[in-house]
Amino acid sequence: MKRLAIFLLLCLLRPAAALEPDNLLLITNKNVPEGRKLAEFYTAQRKVPEKRILELDLPAGDEISFDAYENQVVPALREFIATGGLGSKVTCLVTFYGVPLKIAARVSSPADKAELAALQQEQKSAVGQLGTAITAVEAIAREVNPSFHPATDSSLNGLLARDHAARDILGRHATQLKDPKQLQLFMTRVQQALAPVVGSASIAQQQMQGLISIANNWTPEQKRQAETLRDALTRLRARLDTLQNHHGDPKQREELRALVKQDLGLTEYTRLIAGMIDYLNTDATGAAFDSELACANANFYSRVRSLPNPFHYKAPRTQAPPIFMTMRLDAPKPEQVHEIINQSIKVETDGLTGQIVVDAGGNLSIDPKNAVYAGFDLTLKRLAAIVQKNTQLPLTLDEKPAILPKDSVKEPIAVYCGWYAIRNYTPPGKFAPGAVGYHIASFELTTLRGAGANEWCRGMLSDGVVATLGPVNEPYLNAFPPPDEFFPLLFTGKLTLAEVYWKTTPLISWQIAMIGDPLYTPYRAHPALAVEALPEGLRGALNPAR
Repeated sequence: MKRLAIFLLLCLLRPAAALEPDNLLLITNKNVPEGRKLAEFYTAQRKVPEKRILELDLPAGDEISFDAYENQVVPALREFIATGGLGSKVTCLVTFYGVPLKIAARVSSPADKAELAALQQEQKSAVGQLGTAITAVEAIAREVNPSFHPATDSSLNGLLARDHAARDILGRHATQLKDPKQLQLFMTRVQQALAPVVGSASIAQQQMQGLISIANNWTPEQKRQAETLRDALTRLRARLDTLQNHHGDPKQREELRALVKQDLGLTEYTRLIAGMIDYLNTDATGAAFDSELACANANFYSRVRSLPNPFHYKAPRTQAPPIFMTMRLDAPKPEQVHEIINQSIKVETDGLTGQIVVDAGGNLSIDPKNAVYAGFDLTLKRLAAIVQKNTQLPLTLDEKPAILPKDSVKEPIAVYCGWYAIRNYTPPGKFAPGAVGYHIASFELTTLRGAGANEWCRGMLSDGVVATLGPVNEPYLNAFPPPDEFFPLLFTGKLTLAEVYWKTTPLISWQIAMIGDPLYTPYRAHPALAVEALPEGLRGALNPAR
């Protein structure tokens, strides 16, 4: 079966809009009190609404276990949002100093292995039951349209396609029935056949919609019926939410399966089983804490490697997906985070000035003959070309195989992007106040406070950069925001740092996290690049609907 990323059962959808303080929720670790103080300071400086700090009981180190994340972070976050009525407001989660950087890969316990084996067996049974139920629906469709010849694909995806085709015929036939009694008899028969497929809750919801359509003319009996249906559906929704909030608990998963099978039918049940099988897979399930946190509203999705970022400016969609943007306010020392906040706010007013430094040529130091590396190097060269052609910003471009020597750039650096020196931070010069930059290399955010690390994120933050990004593990090149997309959007001054990152980062549930004030807009006061000068495809990223 193809890898499924199932954002299952009534996930929240939020409209896309420009990021504001009201859209933020701040996350701290109760075991690192400095993080709470920084969140309170940020709240005051950025005028974040009250009661937007969620304090979690987390380990004080760089890593949290998979199970601890699932059982301590996800339920607490969901319940905090639901209790505070924040579901329609919060679009960006901000982790603070003291929150772990990464989530360890899932370790399968004997109980997990037994559950997985049982689910795989149950999946075969559930798909078989669904096939039998859909065959009954197809039989009615053939009665009303003898030319209909159902497909024979018995895979889950094939059965779902068959169900859709049969229901399409039944729906068209219903519109042709003019006699109300005939229509009622037909719909009753169809509902009976569909009941195992869609479940009693779906039928109840249809009945509720029918009653709502005549609400102005309700009889007392219809009013009582509508209230009974409403109350039952509300209770079901609340129970589903509770069970899904605690989907890391095997007992909750078991109860959820029973409830879905009983009330939501075989279609959702088979999807749920498939999602749980994906969820229990342990292969390559480690991730950056923040990148996984983006998916905290999703339930049983595959944790194997990565998922495409639905916020990416090229992603096809009409509504914002059920994920959060995430950002991090962190550094080796608490006072550095304090300075990041202060500098970001100040530079928004004063404007960011200094050199744009692009250190290309990294492919030549890795493998000069590798076409993938050469292709990525072009993204840095295209960034330099955009700066040179369409801005007044001073540019330093280096294309040699080796990275720029230490302190070789004599003027203050406002923006830096380069590659490839793994865990070998070498500052090319002094960074201007409010500087933004990142180095494309693996393992550059495995720690900010661990001893002996010479990683780029730690070094740049210590040297005054206020916004950077890096991987907590091996991310591969396709995980990095392309420099010729990230920085041109930043130069326009139209988007916050969080929006720039989330419109250009390709993957979620993976290895990279972004550090910086989510609201930081360094070129707001003095845009460095006109919107018309953006590459044509990139201009769509400025559309609020994307």
